[in-house]
Amino acid sequence: MDPRRLRAGEWIAAASGAALLLALFLPWYSLDAGATATGLEALAVVDLVLALIAAAAIALLLVTASQRVPAVPIALDALLTLGGLVGVVLVLVRTLNLPDGAAGRDWAVWLALGGSLGIVVGGVLAMRDERLSPPGRHTDLTGRPTPPPAEIETIPAPRRGGAT
Repeated sequence: MDPRRLRAGEWIAAASGAALLLALFLPWYSLDAGATATGLEALAVVDLVLALIAAAAIALLLVTASQRVPAVPIALDALLTLGGLVGVVLVLVRTLNLPDGAAGRDWAVWLALGGSLGIVVGGVLAMRDERLSPPGRHTDLTGRPTPPPAEIETIPAPRRGGAT
């Protein structure tokens, strides 16, 4: 594993995935009796989908650090961005539509919405970062240092008029 391969987008997506996963265990709704309901208690199948999206965001960090070529992380960035959009829609629906018996929203639902949005932002940023080498410092597509390219040898043009 090489942490030098990690870009800002992967860090943002992983931190947002951890926030979303944590939010599932925290109170989402306040109930009539003064109790609270966590995301895992209040959501049916949506909690599993959100947990998978959050786990994929955290796994993106590990995949990017362990892959030698950027093709797999970039493909996972694209899939994670799509999954993050699904997560935003799911959390937004559960934010606007209170479940039966809920008196109001609690703070963790906003954390889950921010985590879902962060996954999308991190995925988009990770896809946009192409890691071009700065002048005088040669790197490969993952940002790791590489030896400078070989010097270009100039060859004189052939003379006009044929060989003698």
